[in-house]
Amino acid sequence: MCFDRQPAYALIGSLNGVHIFGESHGVTLCSTQCKAVAVTWKVYHDSIRLVLIRGSECVGESSDNKLLDLVFASLVLILGLDSLISTTNIERLKRDLKASYPIIDELISRSVNSDDSRGFSHLVHCAECILVPEQHQLQAELEKFIEGADSTYGCLLLCGQVICATKNFWSLSNSELVLLPLLVSLTTCTVSRDVPIYLPDKSPNVPFRMLVVRLSNHINVVALCGPTPTLVEITRIAVQSWAAAYPTLEAFTMLIPWNIAPSILSLLDNAIIGLLLVNYDHKRCVSCVHMNDDTRSRSLNAGKRTAALKAVYRAVVGPILQPPAMPPEDLPNTSIHQDHQPLETYMMTDSYKVYVLQSSPYHLLVLYPPALPTHIARQVTRRTLETLTKSKVPKL
Repeated sequence: MCFDRQPAYALIGSLNGVHIFGESHGVTLCSTQCKAVAVTWKVYHDSIRLVLIRGSECVGESSDNKLLDLVFASLVLILGLDSLISTTNIERLKRDLKASYPIIDELISRSVNSDDSRGFSHLVHCAECILVPEQHQLQAELEKFIEGADSTYGCLLLCGQVICATKNFWSLSNSELVLLPLLVSLTTCTVSRDVPIYLPDKSPNVPFRMLVVRLSNHINVVALCGPTPTLVEITRIAVQSWAAAYPTLEAFTMLIPWNIAPSILSLLDNAIIGLLLVNYDHKRCVSCVHMNDDTRSRSLNAGKRTAALKAVYRAVVGPILQPPAMPPEDLPNTSIHQDHQPLETYMMTDSYKVYVLQSSPYHLLVLYPPALPTHIARQVTRRTLETLTKSKVPKL
């Protein structure tokens, strides 16, 4: 639960008790909603019960369940599964849980704050990426660095977004790919860090060492290692490995906050004021909400554009469009007949229009001014997907 102030003990007891009462009668209470509040319950490993309370704004049960899954994965990431579910010392557990508060606070803030532009990874359950033409060059440098660190798991991050990563890093689960970059961006900014972590799905009981070396003000290289190398050794290896690529890395800081290289953005239509592209097979997404700041779109700042794309994603993905890589049992109940699977839709308000296109394994959401005719939005969205997935630009 997350409150501005400590909730009353009676409220905590009631929310826990009503769930236990249902279980004792063979009923699993998943969620409920009243005029002002929505509540979602979820139990993990028959031991940990999480309760999410939020305002009754339209968010969706599927999004709430994803958030609870990420919160639980955050606890495992910091504490390990055995320590979390098998402890008998509740007071010590309360103290240990405090280490996971920053990442949980960030997840909740991203989920409930409609006026921020801090990304989509928590919503789409994919790692947020940077789209740049130099990815292949940096991939080779990263592979050499990770080999020198005696690891196979590593990535290069710009403000918590993945520039490139090793093959084994992309084999991590969706939750791990969301949480690891988030943890790096939240930890104290020092030249190098050695952070003990557990991988919630791959290694929930045996810890890894997450070694992070800052290459520039906004760029970090990350390696998941065992007992070796030491932090001093990994820092030395990083200096040697990345010295030649330093001018390229420094140039990447100019991509903030666009996330997509100017040479790629120049290929897109001027009518676009924001976009979100998700590749479910590769567990990656890229977004840009800083496009086309002309007089038609200035009423929507970056935060409002992000909020618009998030709202449409929640309303459309699941109830209307099924993520290509998501099993049907993971989706909320839908009235769409299985024989009729929509591939395109759009939503419009007084402030914006969002056209949504599904083409396995992609979802593309493109934000436009509301006055743009729908048939034009459809054509531009299709061209945009082709440009970002089939032309000679780095593939997501």
